[in-house]
This record gives sequence, structure tokens and C-alpha cells, in this order.
Amino acid sequence: MEAEDDLLAVWCAALPELRTQARNNGVLDRLDRDIARVRAGAAVRQLVLKWMPTDSDGTYRSWSDRPFFGLVGLPGMNRDLPVGAGTYGCPRDRCGRNASRDEHGHLPWCAAFDEPMRPA
Repeated sequence: MEAEDDLLAVWCAALPELRTQARNNGVLDRLDRDIARVRAGAAVRQLVLKWMPTDSDGTYRSWSDRPFFGLVGLPGMNRDLPVGAGTYGCPRDRCGRNASRDEHGHLPWCAAFDEPMRPA
């Protein structure tokens, strides 16, 4: 299993889609309670297993059974940075997720802690 900081990065990147799926399935209140636990310092490992089960090849499954390959292919990860942009990291230094500003210049957002990411 992956290290806790890697799992937190996966959790953070997946939260927007997880929230949409939880809302559509009527379990948003449960997901919000689990998000609050992580923000309070709880380990994310059990929640990743609960909300993002893995297939036999190690990829994370979404509720719609589309594969989620951890941090591979996240928006902004393999694009050239626009002029004036930089790399941003976890606002609490708890994971290794990095992101850049979007095409409109907005700061990347940490979904795990509901804060803007900070310059890395």
C-alpha cells in the first residue's frame, strides 16, 4: 500500500469527483464527516479504501467504474506552465501533491483541507 502522504495526495485529487458521486448517491453527509476527520488529522488510508476501492491491477475505481490512476494524468500535471505561474504544493505539508495555476491563472485548490495550495 502507498505511503500516507501519497494516499493523501490521491484523496485530495479525487475529492471533487467523490463529492459529486456522493451527492448523486445520497451519501454526501457521510463523505463530509470523513473529510472533516482527515482535516482534523485522522489517517486517510482507511478512507481511501472505503471511498476509492482498487482493482486487481492497483488502479483506483470510481463509483462509475472508470479507472483512476492515482496522480497520473491529473489536470495540470504534464502541461507547460503559463508565464508567471509556478508549482504549488500541499498547504499543510502533509502530502506530495503538486499542481499549477489553471489556464485562467487561478490558484490550485487543496480539496482535502479546503484551502488554496501554496507555492512550492
